[in-house]
Amino acid sequence: MASREIIRVVAAGVDAAGMAKIAQEAGGGRVEAAALGDMQGARLVKKGQADYYLGTCWSGGGGALAAATALLGSTKVGIAGTPGMAVSDEKVAQLVGEGKIAFGFPYEQSRSAIPLIIKAILAHRDTNGEEAGNG
Repeated sequence: MASREIIRVVAAGVDAAGMAKIAQEAGGGRVEAAALGDMQGARLVKKGQADYYLGTCWSGGGGALAAATALLGSTKVGIAGTPGMAVSDEKVAQLVGEGKIAFGFPYEQSRSAIPLIIKAILAHRDTNGEEAGNG
């Protein structure tokens, strides 16, 4: 069943290694996560060698998503949070439902944002029976 397949996530930006660890833990055995540079991570998603991109910077939009936007296109990226807007279940579910595969958020929100994003991706795949969206 496609919904049970491993989701491959790349984490890039501030403390990418810590982000990858949070993503893997949040996935409950259904997520493989790697810490990479932003260009390398975005290239792997573009090539279909990774399914999702998580990017952090201090604002959640600029540096967090610059490489992903350049390589994947603006329709595939979404700002999940900013310093003035906390990441929420509703916002993340909306982004995942729109087919976004790259998510940006401020580093300070990593511990709360990453589990929400992973939960939304898994729920979307379980509900829709879809494979990871690297389109």
